[in-house]
This record gives sequence, structure tokens and C-alpha cells, in this order.
Amino acid sequence: MGKLKLEKAALAGRYLIQQRLAVGSRNEIFLARDESSGGLVVIKARGAEVFGQPLSAGGLSPVVARFRREGIWLDRLRHPHIVRRLDGGAARDLAGAAFDYHVLERLAGGDLATVSAASGGLPFAEAVRLLRQAVVALTHCHVLGVIHRDVEPGNLLLAADGQTLKLADFDAAASDEDASGGEDVFLDSDAADRPRVYLPPECQPGRLSPLSATIDVYALAKTLYAVLTGSPPADCIGQPIVALPSRLASLPAADALLEVLNQATAMRVTDRYPTVADFWSDVERVIAPPPGRALIGAELDGIASFKPEASANGSDDRPPVASPRPPAESGAPDHPSVADLPSPLMTRLIGIGIALACVALFIGGLTALYRFARELARELRTGRPAIAAPARPLFCVKTLAPTKALAAPTENPTPRDWVGDLSAGTEADVLEMRGNFYRARPQKWAKRRDASITEGWIPRESADGGW
Repeated sequence: MGKLKLEKAALAGRYLIQQRLAVGSRNEIFLARDESSGGLVVIKARGAEVFGQPLSAGGLSPVVARFRREGIWLDRLRHPHIVRRLDGGAARDLAGAAFDYHVLERLAGGDLATVSAASGGLPFAEAVRLLRQAVVALTHCHVLGVIHRDVEPGNLLLAADGQTLKLADFDAAASDEDASGGEDVFLDSDAADRPRVYLPPECQPGRLSPLSATIDVYALAKTLYAVLTGSPPADCIGQPIVALPSRLASLPAADALLEVLNQATAMRVTDRYPTVADFWSDVERVIAPPPGRALIGAELDGIASFKPEASANGSDDRPPVASPRPPAESGAPDHPSVADLPSPLMTRLIGIGIALACVALFIGGLTALYRFARELARELRTGRPAIAAPARPLFCVKTLAPTKALAAPTENPTPRDWVGDLSAGTEADVLEMRGNFYRARPQKWAKRRDASITEGWIPRESADGGW
């Protein structure tokens, strides 16, 4: 495919091309200025003639059809952590060559591959914080039935502040309802042009397989490895991760982390985590700091354990250690004296405390049993199992208008489904997405059916995009 001649051209009369940023075997990337808004945008263009497959009068070549389908995915999958498609269309360059293009938002922070490689790998806490945003984006895609199939650090872009991450490049994305099992991702590219290391065995060149979220689970696990080390595990293309580099292997939680990565990259699809949320839940469980220990991220960054500073007079400020009791004198009885025994009043108070603790445990057991029975009844009524809230909220939203919270996601709620009301502007943590509803935990309620209710389902259109 010859290069498109677009320098200094104006697409659609408003996007003035400033420079070419990159050229691949499939696409060309340009930086442009939107004359309407004055801001910078990115133009992703693909010529109509690719790999000797000219655009025919009766249809499109497969690669051009895929490029146009990417625009459909981006328009459908709008989300705070997915790159926005602003515009698109078809045109001819200054030499008359036909091409299609997408106008995308510009993220000035670069991609995660470049950032992590430049620093020889990101600190653990930073990598987890950034990739958690990718997990949210992928979960959103999977809920809507779209498998990305090209998750890798180069397709995770950062905003200028380096804090916000967005998932990009849906060129290889496909619907999980594709009866054919999806097309070969390498149909339109040279083998050396794409990083095979992030593709699971069933997606390697020449192989077709049913589409499932485990494809993105595999790629996300290897992406985590690459972001932590600065380079992908190139020695295990199409293979599971079976070892960690020395930088990670010396960590106290290295064995547990390796076990999670190994399961996520298992050869057999059925041996992997079924969803990215399940995988990420185990990642964050592994890195959770045990009592009295620093975070793994801090250990990776070389932060020393806390030591109390010495006081001005040279002694440290730790409380003094009690001196050991002197040995009993010769002939003295080796048992406590009467003064060491608790008084009758103290003995009675201890007994009352134990009794109260037993009562509290009994009440707690009854409460847990009641909640279990209530969830079981809800499961039988709705026909779907109740899903426990994840360890961390996916993101936070704010209601746009007064909203009703429901016990289950339903388009035609009845008064029995109502659990509470939220005022406009109420902030809520999103715990789960299902169809057109968020399972949210509001920070305050305008009204609720029961004081024990802490969450409910709200329509997505009643909340903003989240942060």
C-alpha cells in the first residue's frame, strides 16, 4: 500500500492535516487540527487498496470492511476509558487515491508500551492503578458482547496528565456472537507487524476459534507482565507465563502472582479465568498488603521499611520494654501471690463480657443467615444468581436527575422492585454493569425502603459518564 498524500490537506473541510505520525502495514496515523474547535485530533486512515485487494464495485475488501466496522464498535462502546471517535468517512487524497478515515481524540501522554519501556517497567502500584482502568473498559466491552482481541501495551493510551488510561485500536474486535468463530487477526498484516506474544494459542496465525472473553484475559495478563518489566515475555509466544524476571521473583508475593498469571495464560481456554474482572480480582488480592507490611509497590520502588528516628538525646522514642521479673528467692513458693489474682468484681465483669460476646456472635449468625435467605429468594425470583460486589468499585458516577433505585435491572419495574430514591447530583460507586443498568452504591439516599439497603440498580441514562 502506497503512502497517502495528505500533508496540508483538509478533510471534510475542517480537519487540517499537520503531520504524519506513523505508517503501518494497514493504517496511517496523522495529527490534524480541527478548525471548528481549534483542538488537535488524530486521523486514522486506511487506503481502499490494501495488500493487492482493490475496492470492487460490488463490495469491500475484508480489511476495509473491518476498518469500517471499527468505527461502528467505537460509536457503540462509548466509555470514559475507551478512545472516542469524533468523526469519520471516506475521501480521496491529493493524488486521487480513495481511503477511509476515523477522527479520534488525541491523547498526548503516549502509549503504555513506550512509557513502561522508557523506565524499565512501572512500579507495581502505578501499573495496577493504570491497568485497573483497562479492566473497566474491557468489562464494558464484554457486557456489550464485543471481544477486543488486540489488548497490548501499545493500544493503551495515556492522557497528558499520565493518570487517565484509555483502550484504543478496535481493528481486530469482533462480536462474541460471531458464529464463524472470528476471522484470523493476521489476515491483513505481515507477521512481524503485530506482537504475537499477546495472542493466546487459539488466535495464533492460521487458527480460528470461538470467541470469548478469555482471549482478552490472556492478553491482559501478558500486558501486566510487560508493563511491570518494560518488555513482553517474548520467550513464551502462545505459551503460558511460567516464570518471573528477577525484579519480580524476589517479592514476597511473587509465587502467588506467578500462579495468577499462569492461570490467566493457560493453554486451554477452560483453564483460564472466565472474565477480566475475575482475573483482576485475584491480582489485587495477591498484592493486598498483609497486616504490618508495606505495599508490594513500595517494596518494588525500594522504599525501606519504617524505622523510628532517634530522639535528640540519642535514645529512640520507642516505649521502654518492661524488665523481666527477678527470680524468686530461694524457698519462696513458685506461684502468683494473692495480689496477682483478679478480684471477684473483675472475674464477674469478664464473665459478663464473654456472655455478651456469645450473644453478639449468635445475633451475627442469624443476620448472616437472613441475608443468605434473602439473596437466595431474590435469585429464585429473578432467575439469575446474585453477584457479590467486587473488592473495588469500577468507577464513580453522578445522577443527572432524581432517580429510582431498583432491586434488579428491569425495563418495566413494579413497586415491588423499588428499593429507594436518589436526588439529582448524588454520587455513587458503580459495582457492576448489566445491559442498560448500573449496580450502584450511593453515598447518600433521598429515601430508601430499608435502612439495611446499601445499593441498587439505576438506569445508565440517569447518570453521567463517570470518573
